[in-house]
Amino acid sequence: MEELRLRLGKMLETDRLKLFGDIDKEWSEYALDYFWDESHQENRLKELQKFGFRPGSSKVLDLAAGCGQFVFHALKSGFDCYGVEPEDWKLDFIRDKAEASGLPVDWSKRIIKGFGERLPYEDGFFDCVTSFQTLEHVQDPQKVLAEIVRVTKKGGGIHLCCPDYRSTFEAHYQLPWLPLFPRSLARIYLKFLGRPVAGLDTINYVTNGSIKRCFLRLESGSKARFQIVRNDKVIFRNALKKRGIPPVPGLFKAWYLLQYLKKIGRQELSVNFFVRVIEK
Repeated sequence: MEELRLRLGKMLETDRLKLFGDIDKEWSEYALDYFWDESHQENRLKELQKFGFRPGSSKVLDLAAGCGQFVFHALKSGFDCYGVEPEDWKLDFIRDKAEASGLPVDWSKRIIKGFGERLPYEDGFFDCVTSFQTLEHVQDPQKVLAEIVRVTKKGGGIHLCCPDYRSTFEAHYQLPWLPLFPRSLARIYLKFLGRPVAGLDTINYVTNGSIKRCFLRLESGSKARFQIVRNDKVIFRNALKKRGIPPVPGLFKAWYLLQYLKKIGRQELSVNFFVRVIEK
């Protein structure tokens, strides 16, 4: 297994150097641990259970399954989980890790090559689709969201997490960043710092607002409507409730602004939505 972990580290480093350049060693070690250690996926599973999805009864799709860490952890926890992943080397790694770990033969076969713009599943196949740090890398976010909606059952849900590019930090490059940084200027900035621009070409500037607008467009032309919940707002309200603080209009916006100021130049903002698909 140690040899397999070393192989993973080399592949991640190759991708990182090609796309984003030489990044802090501590961050690289964190990324390796995240892709290798499936226990990091426990919070994502807890989120699904909070939304009402349960082991033994819920069929889940992980969009861009990476190195299989979420799918394997979900399967071990009793979820009927599948994944799609576009990168060949990750699919090879998934098969080898499953074999080396003694996992059931069919588990690695549940993760297949695929792209978000054209998912290889029939309509309404899943109770839930989860997408973690993926939507910013797809070719067409609108098409991907349309496909996610198509394969999700009415009454099912979609859990989306990705960066919000109104941020002042770009986590892939680990650099301070202008909100919605104009690409022509971003290229000059990266070249000045000696960083590759190839990674910039893989990034879509998604935001809370742009994703909501995608769902509004989908709603106007489909038989479904969407109930969108901002999880950061839910977490904030629950924290107030625990402290016995009544909800005050504008308090969340003030808190969010404070978080934004604290993160300037050091940490990205995030989109964290749960979307319930409801039949019209």
